[in-house]
Amino acid sequence: MRSVLSPRGWAALAAICLSLQNTGVHALLEKPIMDPAVPFDHMDTNLYDHLKSTPATYEAWEYGWLPARCQAVAESWENKSPYDMEVYNVLYEDCDTPWVMCRHKDAPLTLEKMIDNFGRLPVRLRNLVRVQLAFPARGEGSLLAYAFSDLGDIVFTGDMYPYIRFWFHEIGHIRDRNVNASAGDYSASDAWLTEYDKDDYICDAYAQNNHAENFAQEVVVAAYDKIVPGGIASLVPNYEDIYNQFVNVQEVMGDELCPGGTCNRLFEDDHIVCMGPDAGCVTERDHIAARDARLKEREEEVRICEFGH
Repeated sequence: MRSVLSPRGWAALAAICLSLQNTGVHALLEKPIMDPAVPFDHMDTNLYDHLKSTPATYEAWEYGWLPARCQAVAESWENKSPYDMEVYNVLYEDCDTPWVMCRHKDAPLTLEKMIDNFGRLPVRLRNLVRVQLAFPARGEGSLLAYAFSDLGDIVFTGDMYPYIRFWFHEIGHIRDRNVNASAGDYSASDAWLTEYDKDDYICDAYAQNNHAENFAQEVVVAAYDKIVPGGIASLVPNYEDIYNQFVNVQEVMGDELCPGGTCNRLFEDDHIVCMGPDAGCVTERDHIAARDARLKEREEEVRICEFGH
């Protein structure tokens, strides 16, 4: 896989956990876990209840073409092939530019579920994402998500639909990398470490892995605090144990965590490549022209995905 930073993973339930980084040695954080710890597994229902999915239209790409990231990940996957990838443009009503979603034909995470979950996120948070990819699980019953945080691409494996907090966590890695991209991860900066040092605890065992995972977990806490009435205090009574950390995230991310706003994408679209020699691809320019022509023809007759709470 081609990435400036190695993928960062977060597994749920009894899932396999993956977290690879190439920015040096990352020892476990020494601070104790707050007691009780933040119950992240209790967050999803409340987040779904208070985040309405944005209506969207979608269209499949013509067979043979896919974003370069999709091809690279598919080629690196166990016994999977770029020829089995489905690629879609997904246009939400609050943005005039479609997002690209790539899905392996055997992925348990359906296109409709990807559209629903992503559409529930505030548009200013969606602005941080370039491409999303869905693949089969690497092991039975396992869930895995990781982000290429340099360019805003996220990979999901298994049926991740019930766990919208994974979207917040992985986008947290993207924001961490791009607070000041030229300076490296914000979670390694003096600004973050100063706020981290003000608290006596960290939020849970997964956050204890390293500062990058701690920051991403605090993004979930910070978003929950902004979105769900009563905030994090309604979920965990000892929230002040991590107060300086999640408030710093809120200050850094600002209204990205809040519903509303407009579309202003952080990254340009990935470049388009052919699946391989057996796909019979035409030139990239011809593909783009044909895609744009089809989109124009479909403006008055589209498939609408409307999701409830």
